[in-house]
Amino acid sequence: MTWVTTPRQKLLAVLRSAFAPGNRAITLLTLGVLAVYLVHGIWAQLMFRTAAYDLSIFDQAIRAYAHFDKPVVPMKGPDYNIWADHFHPIIITIAPLYWFFNTPYVLIVVQAVLVAASVPVVHRFTARRGDAWFALVVAGAYGLGWPVMTMINFDFHEIAFAMPVLALAIDALDRRNDRQLLLWAAVLLLVREDMGIIVAVLGLIRLVQSGRRRLPALGLVAAGLVVYVLVTSVVIPHFATAGYAYTSQYDALGDSLPEILVSIVTKPWHAAELLFTPVVKTQTIVYLVAPLALLPLRSPYVLLALPLLAGRMFNSRENLWLPMFHYNALPWLILVLAMVDGAHKLGFFASTPRARTCRRLLAGWMVAALLASVTIPLAHRPRALWELRGSLSVTGVKPTNAEWNRVLDFLPHDTCVEADNKLGTHLTTRNYVSLIDTQRRTADFAVFNTVAKDTGGNDGRPPLVVLAEYRAGGYIEVLRSGPVVVLQSPDYAGPSKACEPLGPGKAG
Repeated sequence: MTWVTTPRQKLLAVLRSAFAPGNRAITLLTLGVLAVYLVHGIWAQLMFRTAAYDLSIFDQAIRAYAHFDKPVVPMKGPDYNIWADHFHPIIITIAPLYWFFNTPYVLIVVQAVLVAASVPVVHRFTARRGDAWFALVVAGAYGLGWPVMTMINFDFHEIAFAMPVLALAIDALDRRNDRQLLLWAAVLLLVREDMGIIVAVLGLIRLVQSGRRRLPALGLVAAGLVVYVLVTSVVIPHFATAGYAYTSQYDALGDSLPEILVSIVTKPWHAAELLFTPVVKTQTIVYLVAPLALLPLRSPYVLLALPLLAGRMFNSRENLWLPMFHYNALPWLILVLAMVDGAHKLGFFASTPRARTCRRLLAGWMVAALLASVTIPLAHRPRALWELRGSLSVTGVKPTNAEWNRVLDFLPHDTCVEADNKLGTHLTTRNYVSLIDTQRRTADFAVFNTVAKDTGGNDGRPPLVVLAEYRAGGYIEVLRSGPVVVLQSPDYAGPSKACEPLGPGKAG
């Protein structure tokens, strides 16, 4: 008999499988996680809670890809090519969606889908070892854990692609499926340059497991290291005049990658001290490991988290040390899977009464510890999903939605605008937009939130200071909406093609 399989039949087969009795619970959990994060992300954008850094950065880059243009990102600076920052060609896959939906909401939806897609992989990894109910608890604690919430709170980041891809890679590694491991590792190399190190560690773990089949493992190690070195020493420096900027942020260890590695090997106690001091670093690590009862330490998979955590804690940028933003999501995925493997090695999944008690205690501990981490008022604690990131304010007073919308109604389309960090994401579809003080005093309009702590980005200054400089340079106040002030250039001559959203005149 010849079977005719149409796309509709394939879709129905997938749906039947997803909602079959054995899969129904995890399907509903995955859809629930997706729904929560979609509502959260969309609502945050509607309420002016999202930030131009990084949502508008990726929106501008992917919009350029969608128009088959080079990814110049005005939000990072005039003529700034996104390839000068990080290596993440995987984001190009989002571009076709912009042909149908020309809005940064696409990125919010994509990130929620990517995160939710990793939940059933965690469930499958756990269910392979034992009880279905325990696998469901682990998948739920992972998907709704505070590290994933902080990623969602960050609006969008390319590392979201690594969530399902790395989960699938570890799952393939766990099943000794070299073909799938090589496939997912190859995809992982397209997510970001530091994933080369992760791929190399995947290869090292597989090498220990492999016995006589060492070629795939050695291939992973070689490919990961070669791609990392090639990207950070050739590809990114080709677009960045100052070279790969992130190496210079490890000045406590050295000024180059070889110096850093030599310092770690020759001065291990110094490296260990940097890993845990100041105390905020230890707090973040405890927040990640404590809900998992230290069980990840029993699994070799925990090695995958080491370069990610070391890369943050050795860095001189203090915001990397905190339990917030997107930085914790990928280590959390690794540590959860390592916890499951560690628990299995310690006999938690046996059929004995003692093992069943251990599973119940571990499930209760995970849920209680995760709830405690986001509710107990400690310094530098993680933020829960319900603690939405708002505009940072020195007074506690923030612009209302009506005040922001009044500014949007006032600003003409196809004009060059420098905007507050909370307004930029609402202008990328209609204006050439960047952060304040980046267009070298050529912007038609500059929008200041006078109660914000800074003008946004990594080097933002107090808005009132910059506002005074603009006025001294001839900019004229044309609108005041609550604490938001709009200045107009004395040379403004109306909308222009050079100030269209993709800014072809600016991108040059």
